[in-house]
Amino acid sequence: MHLTENSRKLTNLRVSYSSDFNEKHFVQDVIRQWNIGAKEFTLTTSGSTGTPKEIQLSRKLLIWSCEQTFSSLQLSKSNGQYSTLCCLPVRKTGGFMQLIRALHFDWHIHFINPSANPSEELKEYASHFDLSSFTPNQMQKILAADKALLSPQTAILIGGAHIPDTLEHKLIAYAKGTKTDIWETYGMTETASHIALRKIGTDQYFKPQHGVDVSLDDNQLCIAIPALTIFIKTNDIASLHSGGFEILGRSDDVINSGGIKIHPSLVEPQIKELLVSSGIDRAFYMTKKKDTELGEKAVLVVEGVPITDTVHLLEMLKRELPLYHNPKEIIFIDQVTYTDTGKVRRVAID
Repeated sequence: MHLTENSRKLTNLRVSYSSDFNEKHFVQDVIRQWNIGAKEFTLTTSGSTGTPKEIQLSRKLLIWSCEQTFSSLQLSKSNGQYSTLCCLPVRKTGGFMQLIRALHFDWHIHFINPSANPSEELKEYASHFDLSSFTPNQMQKILAADKALLSPQTAILIGGAHIPDTLEHKLIAYAKGTKTDIWETYGMTETASHIALRKIGTDQYFKPQHGVDVSLDDNQLCIAIPALTIFIKTNDIASLHSGGFEILGRSDDVINSGGIKIHPSLVEPQIKELLVSSGIDRAFYMTKKKDTELGEKAVLVVEGVPITDTVHLLEMLKRELPLYHNPKEIIFIDQVTYTDTGKVRRVAID
C-alpha cells in the first residue's frame, strides 16, 4: 500500500493503487496542489455533446460538494476512517471527486484502472468500501459477473449516464435484503459532480441536495446554488414534481420530425425491449437525419452486421412504439462508441 507524503492537513490520508494503475502522477499532483491550498482545479468535460472543454472548479465548490454528499448519504463521522474506491477516470468529474472527498475527509482511497468491467480488479482487491462510484455499464458487467462483489459496499453512486430500466430492476432486486444503498446521481463537471440524488428502489425522482434550487426555462433544467453564486441553464429537458425532478432527455438530442418532438432517451428503453424480444441484443441509439419532407427523421443506429429483414423490423417498431415516434430507417455501424463516463456518443446522420 502506498502512503502519501505526510501533511499537517492530511495526516490520516492513505492512498493505495492496483499494480497497473497508470495515473499515479496525476493523483499525486492533485494531492500536492490540495495540500498547498490551491484555489482552483481544472477538469475537462466528457464531450458527449460536442468538443470537450476545460472547466475551472473552485476549492470552495469542491468542499461544498463533499459536504453535501456526506450529508445526503447520511454518513457518520463517528465511524472512524472511511474507505472509498475509485475505478472511474480520475481526470473526469466522477473519479476526481472521489479523490477530493478522500482529501477533504482524510479517507483511505484505492484506485484501480478504469475499465468497462472492473470485476476482476474487485476480486483481486476484495475489501470493504464505504463509498464506491460506477457507471451504469460497469454495474451491468459486475452484476453479470458476480453480484457478491458488491456486498462489501456500504454506499454506491452510479452516474455518468442514465440507468436503463432493465438495470434498475436488477439493482432493486439485488439491494433487497442487503445493507448496500445505491444512488443514481445527477450533475455535471460545472457543479463538481452531482447536485441531486435518487435512491434506487425508494425515490422516483432526483432530489436536489441542500442549498440547490431547480427551475425550468423553456423546459430546460436550471440549477442555482445561491451560496456559491452559481447559476446554470443545462441542456437537459426535465419535468418538476413535488418530490423532485426527472430528466426526459437532452435538448441537443431532440428530433423534431414534422413538428413532433421525439426524445430518444424516452423511446430507447421501449426499443431495447422490442429488439431483445426479437432476438437482437446489441448496442444501439436513436439519432436524427435531415429529411426533405419532415425536416428531421428518427434513425436507429445499430451495432454489428446488417440484419437482412429490416423492413419487418421497422414495421414492428412502428406498430409497437407511440405514434410518430418510430425510426424511419436503420443504419448499421461497426461499433457504438462511448465517452470516458459511459455516455453514448450520438452522431447525427447527414
